[in-house]
Amino acid sequence: MTAAPDFRGRTVAITGAAGAYGQDLARAFAELGAHLLLSDRTEPVPMGPPTQTMRYLRADLASAAGVDALADWLLADAVPDVLVNNAGVFPFVDLMELSPEGFDAILGVNLRAPWRLTQRVGAAMAARGAGAICNISSGAASVVRENGAVYGASKAALEHLTQAFAVRLGPAGVRVNAVRPGLRGDTRDGIPDEHLRRVGQGVPLRRLAQPGEVAAMVTFLCSDAAAFVTGQTISVDGGNAINRRMPA
Repeated sequence: MTAAPDFRGRTVAITGAAGAYGQDLARAFAELGAHLLLSDRTEPVPMGPPTQTMRYLRADLASAAGVDALADWLLADAVPDVLVNNAGVFPFVDLMELSPEGFDAILGVNLRAPWRLTQRVGAAMAARGAGAICNISSGAASVVRENGAVYGASKAALEHLTQAFAVRLGPAGVRVNAVRPGLRGDTRDGIPDEHLRRVGQGVPLRRLAQPGEVAAMVTFLCSDAAAFVTGQTISVDGGNAINRRMPA
């Protein structure tokens, strides 16, 4: 049996920490001993009795200034050992009706923010000679949806940058990977129950993702157990990303 990852004595930075996936990630890293640097655009969400030290910054990643302010905060005391770019926005807007302001907002949070944070925090990790970065992508990166096309484009670009940063930072000992989470029923964000049911029935493993499953992959990729893994995008979706003929 493989031992659980150990993050004792390490600092983990997570964006989008107030959402369902962000809270899962924070809990998982905390249980593994990490010191947490969390951020989101809202006030912090209580995660139960604290098991490790934690700091929280309310940050607006839709603006370039907000991203740089977060980077300044993350690097103020010491360089994080791990960065998880989890923050993202998904407005359900038809491709032909999306405004330029909406386009900029999606690309700002989903692509510019992780690019800039990886650029700045990754450079500091490289100067130190070690670090791990994980970007949270989406199956939408390879599936065209009219009401989420720009979201999908932002995630496809994020996966491209994941590989580019892996190549650029790898010689300095910094690993960069991405994870595509499967759909969870408790993070519906306006998704109708009937759609969730259809998705669950169509997944090869015949269910939606459960809390903690994505976090388990992220903690693995950021741990020493994945020391020779970089530039990869891994789906944690029950096989839903497989290009296949759907059942009638």
